[in-house]
Amino acid sequence: MTTTAPAPTLDTLHGTSLVEAYLHANPETRGYIHATLQGNRDSGDDLVDKHLKPMIDTIYRQIRALVDPGTLTAAQARMYIAELAVFARHNAQFLRLAAAHVYGSCPALGHEFDRNFLEEGGEPGKVPAHYILYTRALLADLGLLVNGHVPADETAKLVLQHQVLVNSHMTGLIAGGYYATEGVAVAETEILRDITNRYGELTIQASSAELQNLDYYYRLHLDEDHEGAQIGGMSVEESHIEGLARFIRQSDLFHLDLPQALEGFLQIFNAMAHWWTQLAYRARDLN
Repeated sequence: MTTTAPAPTLDTLHGTSLVEAYLHANPETRGYIHATLQGNRDSGDDLVDKHLKPMIDTIYRQIRALVDPGTLTAAQARMYIAELAVFARHNAQFLRLAAAHVYGSCPALGHEFDRNFLEEGGEPGKVPAHYILYTRALLADLGLLVNGHVPADETAKLVLQHQVLVNSHMTGLIAGGYYATEGVAVAETEILRDITNRYGELTIQASSAELQNLDYYYRLHLDEDHEGAQIGGMSVEESHIEGLARFIRQSDLFHLDLPQALEGFLQIFNAMAHWWTQLAYRARDLN
Protein backbone atom coordinates (compact mmCIF):
# COMPACT_ATOMS: atom_id res chain seq x y z
CA MET A 1 0.00 0.00 0.00
CA THR A 2 1.33 3.41 -0.98
CA THR A 3 1.76 5.78 1.96
CA THR A 4 0.63 9.37 1.64
CA ALA A 5 3.44 11.79 2.50
CA PRO A 6 3.85 15.53 2.03
CA ALA A 7 4.56 16.32 -1.61
CA PRO A 8 8.22 17.23 -2.08
CA THR A 9 9.20 20.65 -3.36
CA LEU A 10 12.40 21.84 -4.97
CA ASP A 11 13.40 23.32 -1.62
CA THR A 12 12.73 20.18 0.43
CA LEU A 13 14.46 17.91 -2.11
CA HIS A 14 17.95 19.32 -1.52
CA GLY A 15 20.25 16.45 -0.54
CA THR A 16 17.80 13.70 -1.48
CA SER A 17 15.83 12.44 -4.49
CA LEU A 18 12.23 11.69 -5.34
CA VAL A 19 12.96 7.95 -5.28
CA GLU A 20 14.72 8.10 -1.90
CA ALA A 21 11.86 10.16 -0.47
CA TYR A 22 9.30 7.68 -1.81
CA LEU A 23 11.10 4.65 -0.37
CA HIS A 24 11.46 6.40 2.99
CA ALA A 25 7.71 7.07 3.03
CA ASN A 26 6.84 3.52 1.86
CA PRO A 27 8.75 1.01 4.01
CA GLU A 28 6.83 -1.97 2.57
CA THR A 29 8.13 -1.22 -0.93
CA ARG A 30 11.59 -0.39 0.42
CA GLY A 31 11.69 -3.77 2.19
CA TYR A 32 10.43 -5.64 -0.88
CA ILE A 33 13.05 -4.04 -3.09
CA HIS A 34 15.81 -4.84 -0.59
CA ALA A 35 14.62 -8.46 -0.35
CA THR A 36 14.35 -8.85 -4.15
CA LEU A 37 17.87 -7.50 -4.70
CA GLN A 38 19.12 -10.05 -2.16
CA GLY A 39 17.32 -12.88 -3.96
CA ASN A 40 14.72 -13.41 -1.22
CA ARG A 41 11.65 -12.50 -3.30
CA ASP A 42 10.80 -14.03 -6.66
CA SER A 43 7.34 -12.75 -7.63
CA GLY A 44 7.62 -10.54 -10.68
CA ASP A 45 3.87 -9.86 -10.54
CA ASP A 46 4.10 -8.55 -6.98
CA LEU A 47 7.17 -6.50 -7.81
CA VAL A 48 5.48 -4.83 -10.80
CA ASP A 49 1.91 -4.42 -9.53
CA LYS A 50 2.38 -3.75 -5.83
CA HIS A 51 5.63 -1.81 -5.88
CA LEU A 52 7.03 -0.51 -9.18
CA LYS A 53 3.78 0.71 -10.74
CA PRO A 54 2.65 2.59 -7.61
CA MET A 55 6.11 4.13 -7.30
CA ILE A 56 6.03 5.28 -10.93
CA ASP A 57 2.53 6.73 -10.55
CA THR A 58 3.29 8.60 -7.34
CA ILE A 59 6.65 10.00 -8.39
CA TYR A 60 5.35 11.19 -11.75
CA ARG A 61 2.47 12.98 -10.04
CA GLN A 62 5.14 14.69 -7.96
CA ILE A 63 7.16 15.51 -11.08
CA ARG A 64 4.07 17.05 -12.67
CA ALA A 65 3.63 19.20 -9.56
CA LEU A 66 7.29 20.29 -9.67
CA VAL A 67 7.04 21.21 -13.36
CA ASP A 68 3.55 22.75 -12.98
CA PRO A 69 3.02 23.21 -16.75
CA GLY A 70 0.17 25.71 -16.38
CA THR A 71 2.43 28.26 -14.68
CA LEU A 72 5.44 28.10 -17.02
CA THR A 73 6.74 31.12 -18.88
CA ALA A 74 7.40 30.80 -22.61
CA ALA A 75 11.15 30.53 -21.94
CA GLN A 76 10.66 27.78 -19.37
CA ALA A 77 8.30 25.83 -21.62
CA ARG A 78 10.70 26.15 -24.55
CA MET A 79 13.55 24.81 -22.40
CA TYR A 80 11.55 21.74 -21.38
CA ILE A 81 10.45 21.10 -24.97
CA ALA A 82 14.01 21.23 -26.30
CA GLU A 83 15.44 19.02 -23.55
CA LEU A 84 12.67 16.43 -23.78
CA ALA A 85 13.22 16.10 -27.52
CA VAL A 86 16.79 14.88 -27.01
CA PHE A 87 15.95 11.41 -25.68
CA ALA A 88 13.37 10.94 -28.45
CA ARG A 89 16.22 11.63 -30.90
CA HIS A 90 18.13 8.58 -29.62
CA ASN A 91 15.44 6.18 -28.45
CA ALA A 92 15.09 4.21 -31.69
CA GLN A 93 18.82 3.48 -31.87
CA PHE A 94 18.82 2.47 -28.19
CA LEU A 95 16.01 0.00 -28.87
CA ARG A 96 17.95 -1.42 -31.81
CA LEU A 97 21.06 -1.84 -29.67
CA ALA A 98 19.04 -3.42 -26.87
CA ALA A 99 17.55 -5.94 -29.31
CA ALA A 100 20.97 -6.85 -30.69
CA HIS A 101 22.40 -7.44 -27.22
CA VAL A 102 19.62 -9.71 -25.92
CA TYR A 103 18.69 -11.86 -28.93
CA GLY A 104 21.28 -14.52 -28.11
CA SER A 105 20.02 -15.10 -24.57
CA CYS A 106 16.34 -14.16 -24.88
CA PRO A 107 14.95 -14.04 -28.44
CA ALA A 108 11.45 -13.11 -27.23
CA LEU A 109 12.81 -9.99 -25.53
CA GLY A 110 14.80 -9.15 -28.65
CA HIS A 111 11.60 -9.44 -30.68
CA GLU A 112 9.82 -7.07 -28.26
CA PHE A 113 12.59 -4.50 -28.62
CA ASP A 114 12.46 -4.85 -32.41
CA ARG A 115 8.68 -4.33 -32.38
CA ASN A 116 9.15 -1.16 -30.36
CA PHE A 117 12.00 -0.08 -32.61
CA LEU A 118 9.82 -0.36 -35.72
CA GLU A 119 7.16 1.81 -34.09
CA GLU A 120 9.61 4.40 -32.76
CA GLY A 121 11.96 4.37 -35.74
CA GLY A 122 9.31 4.20 -38.43
CA GLU A 123 8.14 1.13 -40.34
CA PRO A 124 7.86 1.36 -44.14
CA GLY A 125 4.29 2.01 -45.21
CA LYS A 126 3.17 2.92 -41.70
CA VAL A 127 3.58 5.91 -39.36
CA PRO A 128 6.94 7.71 -39.81
CA ALA A 129 9.59 7.74 -37.10
CA HIS A 130 8.15 9.30 -33.96
CA TYR A 131 11.03 11.76 -33.57
CA ILE A 132 10.43 12.98 -37.12
CA LEU A 133 6.70 13.38 -36.44
CA TYR A 134 7.39 15.30 -33.25
CA THR A 135 10.04 17.68 -34.54
CA ARG A 136 8.02 18.43 -37.69
CA ALA A 137 4.96 19.07 -35.54
CA LEU A 138 6.90 21.53 -33.39
CA LEU A 139 7.99 23.38 -36.52
CA ALA A 140 4.58 23.34 -38.18
CA ASP A 141 2.47 24.25 -35.14
CA LEU A 142 4.79 26.36 -32.97
CA GLY A 143 7.68 27.37 -35.21
CA LEU A 144 10.07 25.69 -32.74
CA LEU A 145 13.34 24.22 -34.03
CA VAL A 146 14.77 21.59 -31.66
CA ASN A 147 16.72 19.62 -34.27
CA GLY A 148 20.39 19.73 -33.36
CA HIS A 149 19.73 21.18 -29.90
CA VAL A 150 22.80 20.72 -27.69
CA PRO A 151 21.49 19.18 -24.47
CA ALA A 152 21.94 20.48 -20.96
CA ASP A 153 24.33 18.52 -18.75
CA GLU A 154 21.53 16.64 -16.97
CA THR A 155 20.03 15.56 -20.30
CA ALA A 156 23.40 14.43 -21.64
CA LYS A 157 23.88 12.40 -18.45
CA LEU A 158 20.51 10.69 -18.93
CA VAL A 159 21.40 9.78 -22.54
CA LEU A 160 24.75 8.40 -21.38
CA GLN A 161 23.12 6.21 -18.74
CA HIS A 162 20.77 4.73 -21.33
CA GLN A 163 23.65 4.15 -23.72
CA VAL A 164 25.63 2.30 -21.07
CA LEU A 165 22.59 0.21 -20.14
CA VAL A 166 21.73 -0.98 -23.65
CA ASN A 167 25.34 -2.00 -24.23
CA SER A 168 25.34 -4.24 -21.16
CA HIS A 169 26.08 -7.96 -21.37
CA MET A 170 23.31 -8.55 -18.76
CA THR A 171 19.97 -9.31 -20.38
CA GLY A 172 17.98 -8.84 -17.18
CA LEU A 173 19.55 -5.43 -16.60
CA ILE A 174 18.49 -4.26 -20.06
CA ALA A 175 14.96 -5.62 -19.59
CA GLY A 176 14.52 -3.86 -16.25
CA GLY A 177 16.03 -0.62 -17.45
CA TYR A 178 13.78 -0.45 -20.47
CA TYR A 179 10.76 -1.29 -18.37
CA ALA A 180 11.56 1.89 -16.44
CA THR A 181 11.93 3.86 -19.69
CA GLU A 182 8.62 2.64 -21.08
CA GLY A 183 6.85 2.53 -17.71
CA VAL A 184 7.02 6.32 -17.40
CA ALA A 185 6.21 7.06 -21.05
CA VAL A 186 2.48 7.74 -20.66
CA ALA A 187 3.03 10.14 -17.76
CA GLU A 188 5.89 11.89 -19.56
CA THR A 189 3.88 12.26 -22.77
CA GLU A 190 0.98 13.78 -20.85
CA ILE A 191 3.29 16.27 -19.12
CA LEU A 192 4.93 17.15 -22.44
CA ARG A 193 1.52 17.69 -24.05
CA ASP A 194 0.62 20.14 -21.30
CA ILE A 195 3.94 21.96 -21.74
CA THR A 196 3.52 22.37 -25.50
CA ASN A 197 -0.07 23.47 -24.94
CA ARG A 198 1.18 26.09 -22.49
CA TYR A 199 3.78 27.31 -24.98
CA GLY A 200 1.11 27.52 -27.69
CA GLU A 201 -1.22 29.49 -25.42
CA LEU A 202 1.51 31.97 -24.56
CA THR A 203 2.92 32.46 -28.05
CA ILE A 204 0.15 31.93 -30.59
CA GLN A 205 -2.96 31.65 -28.39
CA ALA A 206 -3.60 28.07 -29.50
CA SER A 207 -3.52 24.69 -27.77
CA SER A 208 -4.77 21.10 -27.85
CA ALA A 209 -6.62 20.23 -31.09
CA GLU A 210 -5.79 23.69 -32.49
CA LEU A 211 -2.19 22.44 -32.70
CA GLN A 212 -3.15 19.84 -35.26
CA ASN A 213 0.21 18.13 -35.82
CA LEU A 214 1.11 17.94 -32.15
CA ASP A 215 -2.39 16.72 -31.35
CA TYR A 216 -1.92 13.88 -33.85
CA TYR A 217 1.43 12.99 -32.26
CA TYR A 218 0.00 12.85 -28.74
CA ARG A 219 -3.06 10.87 -29.79
CA LEU A 220 -0.75 8.43 -31.57
CA HIS A 221 0.94 7.68 -28.25
CA LEU A 222 -2.01 7.88 -25.87
CA ASP A 223 -5.22 6.88 -27.69
CA GLU A 224 -6.23 3.23 -27.72
CA ASP A 225 -8.06 3.50 -31.05
CA HIS A 226 -5.43 5.50 -32.96
CA GLU A 227 -4.39 4.17 -36.38
CA GLY A 228 -0.83 3.77 -35.09
CA ALA A 229 -1.81 1.39 -32.29
CA GLN A 230 -0.58 -2.12 -33.03
CA ILE A 231 -2.30 -4.09 -30.25
CA GLY A 232 -6.08 -3.93 -29.83
CA GLY A 233 -7.31 -2.17 -26.70
CA MET A 234 -3.97 -0.53 -25.92
CA SER A 235 -2.35 2.71 -26.96
CA VAL A 236 1.16 2.60 -28.42
CA GLU A 237 2.71 3.49 -25.08
CA GLU A 238 0.53 1.11 -23.05
CA SER A 239 1.48 -1.78 -25.32
CA HIS A 240 5.17 -0.97 -24.85
CA ILE A 241 4.77 -0.89 -21.08
CA GLU A 242 2.90 -4.17 -20.82
CA GLY A 243 5.10 -5.83 -23.43
CA LEU A 244 8.20 -5.23 -21.30
CA ALA A 245 6.48 -5.79 -17.95
CA ARG A 246 5.79 -9.34 -19.12
CA PHE A 247 9.49 -10.19 -18.93
CA ILE A 248 9.69 -9.06 -15.31
CA ARG A 249 6.41 -10.74 -14.38
CA GLN A 250 7.56 -14.01 -15.98
CA SER A 251 11.29 -13.76 -15.36
CA ASP A 252 11.53 -17.50 -14.60
CA LEU A 253 9.91 -18.41 -17.92
CA PHE A 254 12.37 -16.24 -19.85
CA HIS A 255 15.37 -17.20 -17.69
CA LEU A 256 15.94 -13.63 -16.59
CA ASP A 257 17.53 -12.77 -13.26
CA LEU A 258 14.91 -10.82 -11.26
CA PRO A 259 17.38 -8.99 -8.98
CA GLN A 260 19.31 -7.98 -12.10
CA ALA A 261 16.14 -6.69 -13.76
CA LEU A 262 15.30 -4.68 -10.64
CA GLU A 263 18.81 -3.23 -10.67
CA GLY A 264 18.28 -2.08 -14.26
CA PHE A 265 14.92 -0.56 -13.37
CA LEU A 266 16.40 1.36 -10.43
CA GLN A 267 19.31 2.66 -12.50
CA ILE A 268 17.09 4.17 -15.18
CA PHE A 269 14.12 5.18 -13.02
CA ASN A 270 16.39 7.05 -10.62
CA ALA A 271 18.12 8.67 -13.59
CA MET A 272 14.84 9.86 -15.11
CA ALA A 273 13.44 11.19 -11.84
CA HIS A 274 16.73 13.01 -11.21
CA TRP A 275 16.65 14.43 -14.75
CA TRP A 276 13.18 15.91 -14.30
CA THR A 277 14.14 17.37 -10.94
CA GLN A 278 17.22 19.03 -12.37
CA LEU A 279 15.20 20.44 -15.26
CA ALA A 280 12.77 21.90 -12.74
CA TYR A 281 15.65 23.61 -10.95
CA ARG A 282 16.87 24.91 -14.32
CA ALA A 283 13.40 26.24 -15.13
CA ARG A 284 13.22 28.03 -11.78
CA ASP A 285 16.53 29.72 -12.53
CA LEU A 286 15.04 31.12 -15.75
CA ASN A 287 12.63 33.25 -13.73
